[in-house]
Amino acid sequence: MATAAGLLAGSLLLPAALRAEDGPKGKAGAYGEKGGKEGFKERMREKFDISEEQEAKLKAARRAKRDGSAAAHAEMGEAMRKLQDQLEDKAPEKELSATLDKLLAARKQMRAEEDKFEAALTSILTPTQRAKMAVAMKGRMGKKHGGKMHGGRKMGDGPKPDEDD
Repeated sequence: MATAAGLLAGSLLLPAALRAEDGPKGKAGAYGEKGGKEGFKERMREKFDISEEQEAKLKAARRAKRDGSAAAHAEMGEAMRKLQDQLEDKAPEKELSATLDKLLAARKQMRAEEDKFEAALTSILTPTQRAKMAVAMKGRMGKKHGGKMHGGRKMGDGPKPDEDD
């Protein structure tokens, strides 16, 4: 179940999944005759049988996740900066612990927003649509599942190499 939920969460990476199936990123004509937002919408409807109503609901769910995560994301950034300063200043353990608690709370909030988004996807998409998206995302998962992946790379592998647009 957690794996399926993770794949559903990956639907945010749908443009990448579509690129993986259709051709190189950013090349004229890579997606057929239409590019940009309209081309993406057309590919979504075509590849995953997404209706206009579902498309609108998906857009609203992505917006709600983004808006709901914004404060937590800002809090995480602030807590990380504070933690770095505290380490440099050799702050007492009690202060470090309080900042770590804030960081943990922000992470929990982001996970809660992700859970809400996954529930929305489950309510919006049919099992067949979710399965098609999961299969489209398989290339984005990386060859090894031992480490967390981000953009086809294990997190911590350094910056992503420059790509030709």
